[in-house]
Amino acid sequence: MTEIAAVRGSRTFGSRDRFGDLALGLDGDAVPGYGGRSRLRGPVGLTWWSEILLLAVLYALYSLVRNSVGDVSTIAFENATAILHLEDAWNLAFERGLNDWVQGSGVLAALVAVHYATLHFLVTPAVLVWLYRRRRAEYRVVSGALMATTAVALLGFYFMPTAPPRLMSGEDFVDVMSQTASWGWWPASGAPASDAISNQFAAMPSLHCAWALWCGIVLAVMVRRTWVRVVGVLYPLSTFFVVMGSGNHFLLDVLAGAVLLLVVGGVVVLGARQVQNRRTTAATA
Repeated sequence: MTEIAAVRGSRTFGSRDRFGDLALGLDGDAVPGYGGRSRLRGPVGLTWWSEILLLAVLYALYSLVRNSVGDVSTIAFENATAILHLEDAWNLAFERGLNDWVQGSGVLAALVAVHYATLHFLVTPAVLVWLYRRRRAEYRVVSGALMATTAVALLGFYFMPTAPPRLMSGEDFVDVMSQTASWGWWPASGAPASDAISNQFAAMPSLHCAWALWCGIVLAVMVRRTWVRVVGVLYPLSTFFVVMGSGNHFLLDVLAGAVLLLVVGGVVVLGARQVQNRRTTAATA
């Protein structure tokens, strides 16, 4: 019976937990002392309220660092100008055309504004909750990739403050969030949240895009329903469009956010794989 249970557990893991198999490189075989599956698991006794508390503390620290860089407006606009000139030189300033298209259509501007002001704050927490409830064994590693990416991004905010395109005078960018603030709940400044908690010079890299890409990868890889996987592909793509069309990010901001997630997330996953391999070796020695 024990052998049958182990085989069934392996088959279930192979068909339903593809993230663990593909990303962590685990085979689902029984390992003594590890509950029958060779997967990294969260800390014993992990509770939903302790996890929410941990996330709240981490977000508070992130906000503190993000918004305590001081008066960096001069260098922020210098960095933004350098980025835009580089993109113009290589014909990569796609945000110019996207922003002109969005601000010229009332309906499209409204859709972009609502997307920017809501989904970023709803989708990521929802995916984290789903991971915690449905993929507890993989939760710590996958959520750790998101947290590590966010932590590394703080270095970018601190050492390379960058103004968004919408604040650059003379470049014909329109602040779509400010344009739609008369009926929206976001501030007239165009910031995605209250001016008291927003650092408008934290554009490089785009965490908006990094978080959206993380959500997309989780949904596309770890969920079985086809329509959810499709949403996982479309959500980050729509976010890339929205942040540039609204005048909040340059293309290079978007690319930097995506690359940051892939690199840091890859390091976290590979590190988790190494830890698991050592545990497996020690348990079978």
